[in-house]
Amino acid sequence: MLVYGCDFSGAKDPDGKIFVTIGELKQHVLTIEAVIPCEDRLDLYYRIKNQAGPWGLDFPFSIPNVHLDEHYKSSWECFIGEAYADTRLQFKTRFGKIHSGRNNIRDCRVTDLAVGGKSPISETPISMNGMLYGGRKLLGNLRNEAAVYPFDHHRESAARLYEVYPSHGWTKLGLNREDTSAIARLPEQFKLTVDAMFDIRLSPSLIPIHASGPKIGKLIDHASDSMMACITLAYGIYSAKVDEDWEVKPPFATSEEWLHRHREGLVVRIG
Repeated sequence: MLVYGCDFSGAKDPDGKIFVTIGELKQHVLTIEAVIPCEDRLDLYYRIKNQAGPWGLDFPFSIPNVHLDEHYKSSWECFIGEAYADTRLQFKTRFGKIHSGRNNIRDCRVTDLAVGGKSPISETPISMNGMLYGGRKLLGNLRNEAAVYPFDHHRESAARLYEVYPSHGWTKLGLNREDTSAIARLPEQFKLTVDAMFDIRLSPSLIPIHASGPKIGKLIDHASDSMMACITLAYGIYSAKVDEDWEVKPPFATSEEWLHRHREGLVVRIG
């Protein structure tokens, strides 16, 4: 089975910020085959539309319950359906000025709290709001071509989209995504930290490096994050069977996350 991981960007100019990693999962072995740049979101849309299978995407698929109630009739379908109702500036100001929002039960989803993530509607220090703005449009345009976990029914013949959070994986493994030696240690570190039976085969040379600027010689973090997105989803498929039955709660999810999944979504993660 081919498994895809994507580092997404909601920026006005996403060139150089979107990467897709392709991995092949055979039983307990994941082989990273390629790390590919996408010039813009239309390239990513084309790839997803034409490549059925599981895709791990690192942007929020929904917003917290309180804001879903206040702005979108308590409906995720309404939230996605109105993807083109706001300009970027209108969407940025819709929820008020939120800084990080981490550990804030009003501005974070239950699943954000579970992974230690930022609020999906925060605008600083990283514009999660902007990522959400672009990601929501991508999901809206893919409604007929893809199935979105855990909101839809599983469709074997379509692209199946899963929300992932690569930063959680790097923290779990204690590795630096920009360090070539850390990437080389990743397979062994995964065995020591997570699962001794899961084999990851990769070459750090697959990840491009910065050719100039202050990070010259370091790995491009967007590319590394796409690899972690692929690894995270592949392990979820292997260990938690997330790509089999979408009505069964995976072991990494809390009961509260599962209760709110059809409104707030669920981040697939390394348990």
